[in-house]
Amino acid sequence: MRWRSEISPLLLTLAAAGVDAIVILGFNVLTAAQTGNTVLLAVAVARGDAETGSSAAVSVAAFVAGAIVGELLCGRPGSGRRRAPVILHALLIEMLLLIALLLLWLLTEPAAGRSAIALAASAMGIQSAAVLRLQGPSTTYITGMLATFTTGYVRWIRAGQVRRPRSRSAESNAQPPDRLPWRNGLIWVVYLSGAIACGILFLRSGVLALLVPIAAICAVIAIELPAPAAETGDGARNHR
Repeated sequence: MRWRSEISPLLLTLAAAGVDAIVILGFNVLTAAQTGNTVLLAVAVARGDAETGSSAAVSVAAFVAGAIVGELLCGRPGSGRRRAPVILHALLIEMLLLIALLLLWLLTEPAAGRSAIALAASAMGIQSAAVLRLQGPSTTYITGMLATFTTGYVRWIRAGQVRRPRSRSAESNAQPPDRLPWRNGLIWVVYLSGAIACGILFLRSGVLALLVPIAAICAVIAIELPAPAAETGDGARNHR
């Protein structure tokens, strides 16, 4: 159903924003927004800040490793016909990594450090690969979402101004204006709101704020669960 494709990216965006806000407050590095994290790595190297530089390097490496795992799960041969179950496997692993992060942080809070960063960044890498396979809007590349929304909005306004056909034939042949890319702008709003909310929760309740991103991913898994059965039923009917 279409509503799944609209709700799931928003929930995954909330999860990514929450993890980023919590980890940057806890360890001064990013785990989903690797553009900013790469800048942190570069600045740390320039300053000779080995502590921040090594943490940022761990985040980048773990994100890449997670993306590799996500692609291997979602892009393996034969997954095209059963895309939904494969995506669910990736999201399940992401959820388990975040649960492991929560437990690790609770049990070894003073020394969680780079292990916690690695778990969080790996989870975000898996999510990024899964979203790419779904061909939906990115839930971690927020710079691109903001740029897409802004440029798409300008094109939408221009198309509405230019499209003034003088005859019925011209009206029938004219291309409709681009749809307002509201979803990209909404993703940015959800990311900002989620980061603020999880940041406040972390400052007040500590690492238990991770329950928000974990709950968001659980909700996506629950939303997407009926899809495989529906696809299997459609395939069986087509086969007959």
